[in-house]
Amino acid sequence: MAAKKAGKKAAGAKAAGKKAPAKKSAKAAKKAGAAGQAPSASVFLINMIPKALSAETNQDSEPHLTVNPANTRQIVGTAFTPDPSLGPNAPIYVSLDGGNTWMLNSIVPSTAGSISGTGDITTSFNGNASKLYGAILKAGSSAMQFLRTSSFSTPPPMTVLKSRPNADQPFTLATTIGGKDRVYIGNNDFAAGGGRTATIDQSLDGGIAAPVFQAIRVEKRSTVGQDGPQTRPTAHPDGTVYAAFYRWRSLTGNFQANTLVITSADVVVVRDDNGGSGATPYTALIDTGDGIAGKRVVTGVSFPFMISGAAATGQQRIGGSLSIAVSPLSSSTVYLVWGNKPAGSTGFLTLHVTRSLDRGKTWSPDLLTIPNATNGALAINNAGKIAFLYQQLSGVRWVTHLRRSTTGATWDDLTLANTSATNPVRTFNPYLGDYCHLLAVGKDFYGIFSASNVPNSANFPNGVKYQRNADFATQRLFKLDGVTIVPASIDPFFFKITE
Repeated sequence: MAAKKAGKKAAGAKAAGKKAPAKKSAKAAKKAGAAGQAPSASVFLINMIPKALSAETNQDSEPHLTVNPANTRQIVGTAFTPDPSLGPNAPIYVSLDGGNTWMLNSIVPSTAGSISGTGDITTSFNGNASKLYGAILKAGSSAMQFLRTSSFSTPPPMTVLKSRPNADQPFTLATTIGGKDRVYIGNNDFAAGGGRTATIDQSLDGGIAAPVFQAIRVEKRSTVGQDGPQTRPTAHPDGTVYAAFYRWRSLTGNFQANTLVITSADVVVVRDDNGGSGATPYTALIDTGDGIAGKRVVTGVSFPFMISGAAATGQQRIGGSLSIAVSPLSSSTVYLVWGNKPAGSTGFLTLHVTRSLDRGKTWSPDLLTIPNATNGALAINNAGKIAFLYQQLSGVRWVTHLRRSTTGATWDDLTLANTSATNPVRTFNPYLGDYCHLLAVGKDFYGIFSASNVPNSANFPNGVKYQRNADFATQRLFKLDGVTIVPASIDPFFFKITE
C-alpha cells in the first residue's frame, strides 16, 4: 500500500502436528470438533512454515496463492518471507502434494539481507501450468518487475520480463486462451500522466521469448492526483476481462503522519470483451450517469488510508479493500467486494459484497455487510457457488472467516482462525497484509491468509496442521531441538475447502 507508498520433540507437538483424518463419521466429527480438530472433512488448514524453519520469527504477511488448474497437487504461495540464508533471491512456498506439505524455493529476484524477501509479490499459473508468472516490487529498488519461470520447483531464478519504477501493488492474473498466455497485472502506476494511475499491464502472448507488456490506464476520469493502490483483474475463458479500482476524488490529512483520510472515492469496474485487445481496451462498460467508460458501482465512499496500523485497528493498517470475481458459468455474473467507513460508524472499515448479473451494468444492494473487517477476497467455483474470505477484528482478536453461498441470499460461516491481534507485536507494516487471496479450481476453494501462529486448538475451530515444531498442550513453539522456545510471529496459512 502506498500514497505510498531439547532433546526430544515435545509429545504434544508430535500429536498436534498430525493431519486430521480425511474422512470422519458424524459421531467422530462431533467428538473431534469438541477437541479442536476438524469437525468436517471438507476443511483442511495448515501452517505453511516448513519444519526445518521452526526457529523463524518473521512477520510473514501479505500472502497470495496460485494453483495449477491442470494438476491441483501443485500449488505456489507467497508472502513477505525472507530467504532463510538471506541470499539475493526471495522464496516462494511450494507444495507438490495438494497443500499437505510445503517447502521454500528461493527463485524471486531480491536483495541479499532483505528482511521481507521482496515487496508486494503475487503469482499466477497459466492455463496449463507450463509457466508461472509473477510480479513484485523488488527489495532495495522497489522497481516493479514482471517475472516468469517454466520450472517453479527448481533452483534457477525467475526471468525478469520487464522492470520499471514508480508503481505499487502489482496483482497478477494469468490464463491461456487459444494457445496463448494472457497475463494481466493490475497496479497503481505513478508514472501515469494526469493522476490517472489505475493501470493494467498486459501481455496477450506472455509465453514467447520476449513478451510485450502494454500499460493501459483504465482510469478515464479526473482524480485527486492518484487512484487507490488496488487494481484487481479477473477473467473469463470467453475473453471477458473485468477490473475494479478505487478512484480517489478528495482527501484530507497526511499519509506520513498517519492521518490521511480518503473523503470521497468511487468504486469503479471496467470491462473488456476481447481479452484486452483492440484499439480502446477496457471501455466496453459505459456509465450511464456521465457517459464515461467504467461503471461507478458506488460513489462518494470514505475510509482511512494508513501508513501504520494502530491498536484500534488490530495493528493492521487500513486503506480500502477490493476483490472481484467472474462466474465460470457465465461472464455476465460478477461479484465485487469493496470497503468503506460509513458515516457515523465507530469501526475502521466495513466490507460490502454486491453482484451484477448483466455484465457490470447494474449492481445489487449489499448481499453481505461486514463491519470492522479487511482483506476481502472472492472466488466462484464451477457450480456457481460464491466464497468470500475476510478478516474481522473482534475486540483484540483477528477472526478469519470464509462465507459461502449458492444464491447470494443466504451464507454459511466457517471460522478458519481466531487469533490474537496483540501477539506478536508488529515489526513492520502491513501486520497481516494489504490483502489475502482466494480462488476456485473446479468445485473446490483454495485460500491463504496470514495470522498469529500461537499453537492453540481453540484458535482454529475447524482444525489445523503445523509443520513447524509446535506443542498445542502448552501452546508453545519450539526450535528443531524441541526444547528452545520460539516467540509467536505472523505465519501464512493455506486452506482447502472440498465441496
